[in-house]
Amino acid sequence: MTVSRGELFKAIDNIYGRKGMSKKDSEDLCDFILSFFGYEDYIIDNVLSAAERDVFYNLEEYGIVTTHREEINIVHGKAWRINQWYLDKAKINKLAKEEKEEDSEKNIYDSIFKNM
Repeated sequence: MTVSRGELFKAIDNIYGRKGMSKKDSEDLCDFILSFFGYEDYIIDNVLSAAERDVFYNLEEYGIVTTHREEINIVHGKAWRINQWYLDKAKINKLAKEEKEEDSEKNIYDSIFKNM
């Protein structure tokens, strides 16, 4: 299963658009995420700056990405930790297929003020 830019954008817009993020900012976030992954479905955590990592932690809260940690023993019993971020393709596809719920109260008040 692959994730297209359109699917990722739709998933991001369904999540963050409900919280007030503009479509342009959703597109920028989508491109930001894809710039790390390219044609892969995972990246190594070491490539992220602290600010970028914060964005990934936020994306993890919504299930767009997941983390995986692996420990490998190297010379003299020292452990080398590898942290990776994975795109959760199934969750992204599910989020992309969801329809945005309209806030019924907002629509009611909009119509009241338009009629005044």
